[in-house]
Order: sequence, then C-alpha cells, then structure tokens
Amino acid sequence: MASEPHRPAPLHDHVALDEIELYAEVLVAAAHADRRLAREELDRVLGLAPGPEGPARAR
Repeated sequence: MASEPHRPAPLHDHVALDEIELYAEVLVAAAHADRRLAREELDRVLGLAPGPEGPARAR
C-alpha cells in the first residue's frame, strides 16, 4: 500500500492578511497622490475616520 506524501494543512493567518490588505490600500492611496498624504487622509484610507462615502469601516 503506497502512502501519499504528507501535505501540511493550509494556514490562514487572518491578522496577517488584514495587515497586508491595509498596507496595499495605503500603497494605492500614496500612488494616486501627487504629494505626501496627511495623517487625516491615512486615517481615512485605513478606515479610522469617516470618509466622503460615510462612516469609518469596522475592522
């Protein structure tokens, strides 16, 4: 009887994935800006302050 090779279970680190998503959002915002982003703008990108579309996102 041949045994199958051991495959580790998929690992999902939700905290790390959330941090990567936030980092990507900051990078996109910075790429679209023609100047350094203000602290208030960063807060809005990160969902910490209300934006023009409404209240801040819950994380």
